[in-house]
Amino acid sequence: MNDATGMPPRRGPAAARRDLLRIAAALAAAHATAARAQAFPTPGRPVRLVLPSGAGGGADLFGRLMAEWLSKELGTQVVVDNRPGANGLLATQEVARAAPDGHTLLISFTAATVANKLLMLKPPVDPLNDVVPIARIGGGGGNMIVVNPSLPVRSLKELLEYGKTRTDLTYASWGVGSGGHLVMESIKAKSGLRIEHVPYKTVAQIPPDLISGVIPVATIDAATPMPHIRSGRMRPIATMSSERLPQLKDVPTMIEQGFPLDAIPWYGLFGPKGLPRELVERLNAALNRWMVMPEVVEFFDQKQNSPPPKPLSVAAFEKQIQDELVRWKALIDVAGVKPE
Repeated sequence: MNDATGMPPRRGPAAARRDLLRIAAALAAAHATAARAQAFPTPGRPVRLVLPSGAGGGADLFGRLMAEWLSKELGTQVVVDNRPGANGLLATQEVARAAPDGHTLLISFTAATVANKLLMLKPPVDPLNDVVPIARIGGGGGNMIVVNPSLPVRSLKELLEYGKTRTDLTYASWGVGSGGHLVMESIKAKSGLRIEHVPYKTVAQIPPDLISGVIPVATIDAATPMPHIRSGRMRPIATMSSERLPQLKDVPTMIEQGFPLDAIPWYGLFGPKGLPRELVERLNAALNRWMVMPEVVEFFDQKQNSPPPKPLSVAAFEKQIQDELVRWKALIDVAGVKPE
């Protein structure tokens, strides 16, 4: 509004300072918005979620559920890319080679990160240092030991007794260095059980051979065999978890059966080395919100046969990985598996 002379009124020093503060705040907000836009994936460009497992397994079902939600959260399509093999190393290598722009992410698991780090003398990719941890997104339910129903065993003790009379026992796992492999080898070392390892490329390949009797014993994740257990085509005899699993309350843990286990598996989200820390932190916060959603909690209970993991900050997840190196080194030492 002008004064009687037609000139705008003069503003005092206080008003001028307020104007400067508003301009500074607007510039700061614009800068923060621009930084977030640079950190997030490019809108319209797909994000690739690389899985170290084949289609149809528990990790695949879990990964596809997360990809569907992330597509909405990021505002761009998130596609699942199954890269099974080498105990997760192929998938890790694929992500480690990608640009750190948020468009390539990795779902990995304990054995693929920690065990590979401890067991491989000259890996083609460093499973811990060539990727960065973002969030722990699953785990705690563990794996299990299952047998063909024709085997006259219903517990670890009975398996050990049965093994004393046989020289042809074999067991399947999803690869050398996998959690299932290391746990079974530790059982052999502690008990003297004679049973030979038959490594498979993916978890999903194990059920057909176990059901048909090609393989009498197997270590497997907690989700994949549930339909076969319900139908009576598989019999669980032990779970590799700290507590009994929600849908298998009558199946005792290994700990209850005299085989202490301090290496409970988990799933985690990782990205290429150099991924902006801001993006890492924001993805962590988003996934921690996702894990406590009712539909996700129900998925863990009904499909994964495990409780949902407790949300962890990035720093807490990084510390857990370092702690796991100590636990899994002890498991590997007991199992007698040598680095190669």
